[in-house]
Amino acid sequence: MLYLRIPIVALIIILSFQFEAFSQNSNTVLKLTNPGFEGIPKAGTRVPGWTDCGIYRFPGQSPVDLQPGSFEVVLNAYEGKSYLGMVSRDNDTWESVTQDLRKPLKKGECYTFSLYLASSPEYKSDARPDGIAAETARAEGVELRYIRHTTPIVLRIFGSTSLCEPAELLAVSDKISNHEWKKFDFRFEPKSDLNYIMLEAFTGKVPTPFASNGHILIDNLSEIVATPCDMEPPLVNFVKPRKSAVTEENSYAIKAKLENVFNQDDIEFELNNKRYTDFDFNLASGELTATLPLKKGANKIDIKAKNREGMSQATTVIRQKQNQEVVVVVPPPKDTPSVPASTKLEEATLEGVKRKDLKRGKKVVLPNITFDMDSAVIRKENEKSLKDIGAFLTQNRDVIIEIGGHTNNRCEDPFCVDLSEKRARAVLDFLVQNGVAEYQLSAKGYGKQEPIASNNSTYGRRKNQRVEIKIIDLGG
Repeated sequence: MLYLRIPIVALIIILSFQFEAFSQNSNTVLKLTNPGFEGIPKAGTRVPGWTDCGIYRFPGQSPVDLQPGSFEVVLNAYEGKSYLGMVSRDNDTWESVTQDLRKPLKKGECYTFSLYLASSPEYKSDARPDGIAAETARAEGVELRYIRHTTPIVLRIFGSTSLCEPAELLAVSDKISNHEWKKFDFRFEPKSDLNYIMLEAFTGKVPTPFASNGHILIDNLSEIVATPCDMEPPLVNFVKPRKSAVTEENSYAIKAKLENVFNQDDIEFELNNKRYTDFDFNLASGELTATLPLKKGANKIDIKAKNREGMSQATTVIRQKQNQEVVVVVPPPKDTPSVPASTKLEEATLEGVKRKDLKRGKKVVLPNITFDMDSAVIRKENEKSLKDIGAFLTQNRDVIIEIGGHTNNRCEDPFCVDLSEKRARAVLDFLVQNGVAEYQLSAKGYGKQEPIASNNSTYGRRKNQRVEIKIIDLGG
């Protein structure tokens, strides 16, 4: 018997590597302290959970504000009772706040983050005409002038390794001129490990004379969520029920799995064609759950999700029964020809495209036809889709098609062409074996010559590595 002696240190290294690889594949969620800037609205105040960097970087300047109620700002909070107000000044100073993250932003990983920004029609503060404090000026009878901080400015988001010392610019907003709350989504990829996140009101230009008196209002920060740097479109799949369900209860608990979705605001949930918001979504696991009130009869549930690569949708139906239904089966008349079990009752389609919508030259991608790497063998899970295509072609004997094989650019030209042709031929042979007439089919390998997406991402390369059908003739 052969025994392998693996040093304990080596075993620990192996296990640590496996755990690290697993951790990097899991969604990291960084929760912020007081993301809604809740507190007692007041000008020049301390914000719980946040450190004021403006007074640290520019001694003698005023602290940030918790709004509304000061300087003629009356906009209601997007959520809660208060929000952050920060200004920039024409003396090349500006306000900013920072927070120590519970986990650092990691070098080379990607993150998504969102918040709500707005501006006020007025943000009028008193000024110190000769460098003394406003309170002192009033006490001495010095007339104060007022400054309107109403020039649109930007929000800059920094990461840092020490308190109030910006190290890396992560994102910049557009200039904020909207007087109602607007959501802004950001995505960043740090170039180094960062322990702090800093929000900064910035004029957009330095130095004087381009610095200006402006302000920015901030509310409802999201969690910071680690996302794949090479993102793919979202996927929505119902777990319960998978397709449909029947119940006698007045409510039903559903569960769905959403992949590549990193913000709850990117989910649209509809119950019976009306928006439904009473659901929970776990950013880390991608699990959506809800307990739905049901009406009598059919209840349709739609879930849509989006990210920067696209949108996905899933639908299910839950039927709430009123009474026990009795189904009477009436046998067909004796002179009615029987219908083979394999024959579809509904009109067959070509990957969802009806006959009337086809025309010469139209191309239809077969998204469910995939192959193992460097293989042209039809996979078992592809057979149903191919049989559906065969059913369409046997019902429409005058439709002539070309089966085209395509690859991404990760191979040399001769190999790409040969592999794509073998895959197209494999699809043709399968269809012939399942009753499709050979005269309806031809096969051609295009290799990597006709990409439909960028080959610079995993998602794009998968789209390019495809089989598609081209309509050659429709008869008549």
